[in-house]
Amino acid sequence: MNTQEPTDNNGAYTSVSPEDHDEALANYMQATLYNDSPLSSKCCIFRIPDVFRRHNEKVYEPDVIAIGPFHHRKPSLQPMEIVKKWYLRTLLSRLNISMLGLVKGIKEFEKRARDCYQEPIDLDQNEFIEMLIIDGCFLVELFRKETISELRSMDDPIFNMACMHQFLYHDLLLLENQLPWFVLQYLFNLTMENDQRTLSLTELVLKFFQACFPLTNHSKSSPRLDLENLHIVDLIRNVLISSFPGVQSGPKPEKPKLIPCVTELIKAGVKFTKSSSDNMMDIVFTNGTFEIPPFSIEETTEPIFRNLIAFEQCYHSCEDKITSYAILMDNLINTSKDVEILSDKGIIDNWLSAEDASQYFNRLYNDTFVTTFFYSELCKDVNEYYRAKWPKWRAILFRDYLTNPWTIISLVAAFVLLVLTFLQTFYSIKQFYSSGD
Repeated sequence: MNTQEPTDNNGAYTSVSPEDHDEALANYMQATLYNDSPLSSKCCIFRIPDVFRRHNEKVYEPDVIAIGPFHHRKPSLQPMEIVKKWYLRTLLSRLNISMLGLVKGIKEFEKRARDCYQEPIDLDQNEFIEMLIIDGCFLVELFRKETISELRSMDDPIFNMACMHQFLYHDLLLLENQLPWFVLQYLFNLTMENDQRTLSLTELVLKFFQACFPLTNHSKSSPRLDLENLHIVDLIRNVLISSFPGVQSGPKPEKPKLIPCVTELIKAGVKFTKSSSDNMMDIVFTNGTFEIPPFSIEETTEPIFRNLIAFEQCYHSCEDKITSYAILMDNLINTSKDVEILSDKGIIDNWLSAEDASQYFNRLYNDTFVTTFFYSELCKDVNEYYRAKWPKWRAILFRDYLTNPWTIISLVAAFVLLVLTFLQTFYSIKQFYSSGD
């Protein structure tokens, strides 16, 4: 049976067989298929998935500055565009570099830079190159000025306003707010003066972030400084995991093992001490003692960790090391009491309330998937120790009877009385049998 379908504006109809209709649909569907993968293997700068964003959207959004194309046209961030262009102007005038030289150099990186972003960039060639130059030169100048104070001018708004550094600590470590590292490195090399060759770009970046992230110590992390970083977020992650001693749980995905919280572990005789390691992930459990490197919990901590975890979850070559750390700390910190104990031990430097700090780790890794849990063996050792009876009995003895001098005196007196009673009974029985004989 034929069907009638309109074919032109004059209302003329033609007979179309079901076979022709199916063929037209098949041809249309074939034409709409994608030849290339929607996510290139070169992609390393991602839009935060909505499943992560819904937990706390503000930790993924820039406050004052847009770096890269994702937030480029956001109205609330436009005032900083003036500052970025002023930075570029002062850089060009100080080094006598031509704008034409910058444009020709960065143009060679356009295709490679576009491939680094998850989605097609809604900027034409000129707009995209302009953005790379302005944003990249701003970052290079910012990191230089942080270390070389002579480069700062009296009217520099970044260094004259105390709040600006706090905003930048947040904004420059957002996954959506990144430039490819090779762009930064090229601009850094191109604008380097002879007296600035002592520090690399990596060292300058780490020096800038030391105030909000003290563990990014470039002098302690030299083995990773020559790494080919993808962007600033990747650099920070590389430094954090540079001496990570974790052992993979196995060739197959394994659900992370749970361990009791700090309060329960202490009841079982587990001790907590501050480690001397400068790497926060270098957590060790030996002979009933947790050694945990110190770390700070403040306003910028959650955005940093959430973006690092998002990067691990999105990028194909990332192992779940930061995510594993978040899971382990969530196990240990369950209530405000756990935070207070770790604070008293000098392990946590808490700038929030104890309740807020405990909630911070409780929700940090929600909706993530861990392929490899890197603290699997540590958790296994902790659970074996926790289930043993002798450590619990010893902990109860010290907690209930050896906490102050009066309980110790009472315990000793009771023991002496028990011994005397036993001796009295023994000699009474002995005397009874001796008189019977």
